[in-house]
This record gives sequence, C-alpha cells and structure tokens, in this order.
Amino acid sequence: MKHLNKSLLGAIGLGLGLQTVADAAQTPNFYECTGRHVSLTLVVGSQAEVGILPTQTTLNLQLGEKSYRFQESDIVTESTLIGDLWEVVLEHIPDLHIKHASVVIPSVSLGESPVTFKSQLILTTVNTPFIPTPFEGVVNPSKYIDVACTASMVYF
Repeated sequence: MKHLNKSLLGAIGLGLGLQTVADAAQTPNFYECTGRHVSLTLVVGSQAEVGILPTQTTLNLQLGEKSYRFQESDIVTESTLIGDLWEVVLEHIPDLHIKHASVVIPSVSLGESPVTFKSQLILTTVNTPFIPTPFEGVVNPSKYIDVACTASMVYF
C-alpha cells in the first residue's frame, strides 16, 4: 500500500508538472509590429466562445496617413519554412495594378511574457496593364520595411 501511495503521488506530481509546462508554452493570438511610418496589428481568431479569445482574425495596417482594416475573409495565410505569410490586397485597379501587403510571422511559443522578434512588411505592386504591346520592366516591384514585433496572448 505504501508503494502504491508513492506511485500515485509521483504520478500526480508528474501530471501537475506536465500541466505547468503545457500552460507555460502557448501560441500567441496578438501580434503588434511597428516600423518607419508603419504599424500593423494582427489578432488571430480561434472560433471560440466570445469573451475568452477573439472569434475572428483581423489585421489592421497603418501606412503613413492611410489606415486599413481587414477581416478574416480578406486575409490570405500561407505556411512557409520561415513562418506564416499573411497577405492582404490594399488596392485593386483592373487593367492597371494590384497592391499587396505581406508580413511573415514566425512560429512563436510564449512563456509567461511577450516575445519580441524582427520581421519585414513587404509592399508589392503587381502591374496588370491592358495594353497591346508587352509590358516592359519589373512586373511586381516590392518595397521592404523592417518592423519590430511583439507576440502575446490577449483575452477578450
């Protein structure tokens, strides 16, 4: 019986230890990035109950004087080796160009405090001119803006 109690206490202690480790490492749901004349906020939704975590993914972007707000249906996400690529369309003028904003968010595992990292906001213009002669020049020029980001867990 004494041996059983020690085993039971050991299993409970191990279980509590595993629970503490599981609670300590969590995936962030809030990212805030700033750079020169740029501010980006990404809230990753979970389709969970309202009041605990955000239900819908949103991306807010400030480029100089212009502000943009995107909902989940307007955001394209793709997993890559260096992290998740989040992309939105800023402007679409048919037969002229499409302007995109993209940012790579690396995989982050949170402990008890927020995690900081560096990334880049990529502003790309895809030229789509409707002209009788072939387009000459760079079809999709990009501008890269360094951003400093913070990843954290926010409860709503």
